[in-house]
Parts: sequence; structure tokens; C-alpha cells
Amino acid sequence: MVALVGVALLVAVLWIGRQVDPSGPQGDLVGDVVIEPGTSRDGIASVLADRGVISNARIFALQAQLTGGGPWEAGRYVNFRSNSSFEEAAAVLDEGPVPPDARVVRIPEGTNAAGILEIIEESVPGVTASDLLTALASGEVTSRYKPADVSNWEGFLFPDTYEFAVDATPVEILQTLVDRNDEVLDSLDYDRAEALQGRSAYDLVTVASLIERETGQPPEERGQIARVIFNRLDADEILGIDASNLYGLGRTSGELTASDLAVDSPYNLRLNRGLPPTPIASPGKASLEAAIRAPVGDWMYYVLVSNDPPTHFFTSSAEEFERVAQDSRERGVF
Repeated sequence: MVALVGVALLVAVLWIGRQVDPSGPQGDLVGDVVIEPGTSRDGIASVLADRGVISNARIFALQAQLTGGGPWEAGRYVNFRSNSSFEEAAAVLDEGPVPPDARVVRIPEGTNAAGILEIIEESVPGVTASDLLTALASGEVTSRYKPADVSNWEGFLFPDTYEFAVDATPVEILQTLVDRNDEVLDSLDYDRAEALQGRSAYDLVTVASLIERETGQPPEERGQIARVIFNRLDADEILGIDASNLYGLGRTSGELTASDLAVDSPYNLRLNRGLPPTPIASPGKASLEAAIRAPVGDWMYYVLVSNDPPTHFFTSSAEEFERVAQDSRERGVF
């Protein structure tokens, strides 16, 4: 009986632990979360659980009560992510809501620079994409990581949620995104890129952008794709990554025709060896980390095997790759 009680207690402790700190990384931003005036701690917990930020409202409220969490302000919160730990959710609440007149800019991971400028234009009245392009070309926006001889800002405008004052200038807006990108690169030791990976920080940002556009849903895929890229580069093999081809064609999605694949572009990685000349999108932190800390593995190929959720199969065998690819084609995966 004592043993059974002990097992039950262990199971309960493990279950509670999973509620407090769920497995896997945080998910996507959940959008605006509005806490109405007068909402209790229990009510706030219920709102967060209903939006998928936390997994258990009762335990969140109890922990907050025991640890002195709150009281928290009413208002609009924009930085909550799904599958958050209680600590991560409480940190957003502790920061407080955005000011009523703040301009909120949400940039999804994997958005390219042109798309980012469009999002800013739509989110900040009075600031146009043309204004932003002028600011980028002015020399007033600076990054410690973008090479001085590279004019393209692709990959250096960090995807995140930002708040800007109503009178923020294009330079101030863009410098905020670039500073955030530099901070993330610093935190991941990109200043030691050559020592850690034998490649420049710029090349690793480019690799991370390919990872961001190619990865499926399983979190381990980012590292596996990074390793495939490095293995193929080391073997002087064509990368064949069609996300880069699409970027060179000015697109982000869609089927590639035979004529598309024959286009003579430095971004056509079915024709050209090595990396594309620039990043192809703005990678998030997980992809940047995968690029500089790729796992060990002999994978040389990956192929999409499911669309729901997007999942790839990885192998070191060309024959196995062809067999799995044929199966995916027959099942209509692509």
C-alpha cells in the first residue's frame, strides 16, 4: 500500500510539473489578450488557459497565490505565446499591458524583408514602405553583424512583437528590429561563429533563414536540416533548397515549374553550389540556434512525408530518399 501511495504521489508530482512547465518550446504568438478591468487572478488564469497560453488555470492561479504573483493590470497584452510555462506567462503579465496609443507590430518568423516593411506600413500610420527603404539605405541603421559591403538587410530584422510610440520614425523602428537581432545573435555566440562552426556569422544567418523556410513542425527538425545543409556544403553537393529558388523569383510559396527551376539566378540552389548570396528571410531564435549548434549526424537528404503536421524524413541514403520521396508523391503529399 505504501508503495502504491508513493507511485501515486510521484505520478501527481510529474503531472503537476508538466502543467507548470510543459514539454517542448513555446509556440506561436497568440495575438491580443485583453484582461478586462476587475478581472481576478483566477479570471486571468482562465483567460490564459482559454487562449492556449497555459495548460491549467487552477494550478496557475494557485501557484501565483502561493508565490505572490500579481496583482496584474487590466489592458491589452501582445506577447503571450502558446505552450508557455507559468514563469513565462507571469513574466508577460509582470511587464504590463501595452499603452493604449502604442503601435503594435507583429512580425512572424520566416517573413522576408519586403514583407516586414509591408507589415510595418500597415501597423504604423504615417510610415510607408518607401520611407523604410530610404531609412535602410541612409546608413543611419546599423548592425554589428551585417557586413559593411552588403546592402541587403535580409535576415537582420528580427521577427517578434514590438511596441512603438505614435511618433516613432522609420530609423527608430528599424533600429529597434536590428538591435533585437543583434541581441539574439550575441546570446547565441554568433560573435564566435568562426570558432564554433568554421563559418562566418553572415553565412550562419543565411543557413538559419533556409532552416526557417524549410522546417516542419517537430522542433528537432531545425537542427537536422542544419546538419543536412552543412553535410552537403562540406561534400560540395548542390543544396537543392527550393525556398531559395522561390525567393529569387520574388515569391514565398507555390509550385515551381520546369521553367522556374531553369532560371539563371544565384538563388537557384538546384543549379548553383553553396549558399545563396544573402539570407532569404528573417529567422527566429530557434533556427539561429540550430545553425550555430547543429547536432551531429550523417543526414544528407530530407523529404516531406506529411502535411498535417508538416514533417520531414531524414536519411543519409540517396536510394532511401528516392523511395520515400516517391511514396510521398503517390500519397499526394507534394
